[in-house]
Amino acid sequence: MTTSAVDESWPMVEEAVFRLFDELAAKGTDEHFSIGPPLADLGWSDIESEYPIEACELLFRAQGRSLLNSDSLDTVLLAELAPVLDGAVDGIVLPGVADGCRPSSDAEHVNGILLGPRPFGRIAVPVSNPKGEVSIGVVDTDSLEAKRLDTFDTSAYWTQVTGPMTGNLVDASAEWSNAIAAAHRALATELVALADQALRIAVEHVSVRIQFGAPIGSFQSPRHLLADASAALEGARALLGTTWRYGGELSALTAKAAAGRAHRAVSDATLQVCGAIGLTIEHDLHRYVTRGFQIDALCGSYQQLEALLADRLFAGDSTGEALPAVVTLT
Repeated sequence: MTTSAVDESWPMVEEAVFRLFDELAAKGTDEHFSIGPPLADLGWSDIESEYPIEACELLFRAQGRSLLNSDSLDTVLLAELAPVLDGAVDGIVLPGVADGCRPSSDAEHVNGILLGPRPFGRIAVPVSNPKGEVSIGVVDTDSLEAKRLDTFDTSAYWTQVTGPMTGNLVDASAEWSNAIAAAHRALATELVALADQALRIAVEHVSVRIQFGAPIGSFQSPRHLLADASAALEGARALLGTTWRYGGELSALTAKAAAGRAHRAVSDATLQVCGAIGLTIEHDLHRYVTRGFQIDALCGSYQQLEALLADRLFAGDSTGEALPAVVTLT
């Protein structure tokens, strides 16, 4: 995986996509949008053709900064699984939070999370077995029980689905590895964008709020807190840039873990600093914090992924991919 050359037209593409996501997000904080049709109106197929890597990365940057709920992640996953799907599907069952990036469904039972409300039609179901192999089945949503989850971020619409596994299973271990790596890159990008926004809000507030005759940001304690958080975020951004540039399952997993930890560091620092100056829970800062906690839980939280990285490090990684030179495990 290598990035394509970005020319002078790319900033216009970014601006158009950011504007689109902002407009959709303004329509409702808890709506779940199908992003395909509005992107098609922008000529997205041509943009993807010219900037295949940058276009995907841009979607999740835009989603993080706008707080939009959309089916972008489903689209990315299903594109990787297309070779083993017997036609179009309307969604995909993601692993339950407790299972990290390992499918929660088995050969007899469907169990997992849908992003957004239950769609009408067919959905893809990744299935794991005790050997760690993954297959893909397709089931009709009418056969499943669905219940909206009580999410930490109340604007996020996640649906728990359970039911019988009725579809035929097709071996898809390689395709699932590619799909989960794509998901980790996408989610890490969204987490970094969320952390960027939270940090921007905090810096703006401490720069203008006056205490003891000086801006709060001029005092050592808040300045150091925000600087440490910013350093963690820049480290995660560097890992993220590497995995977009070169690809790889392990680098994507590392980037997702680093982005989740960096978002947590930014959240802790900004809430501590802004809470001390009376920023209320209604402020947008809290939306970027809670959305990040929610996104971090998808396909493996940073704690789960760091534990997985440690297991691979000490057991000897078998992917053939070099372990990152720097991995924060504490």
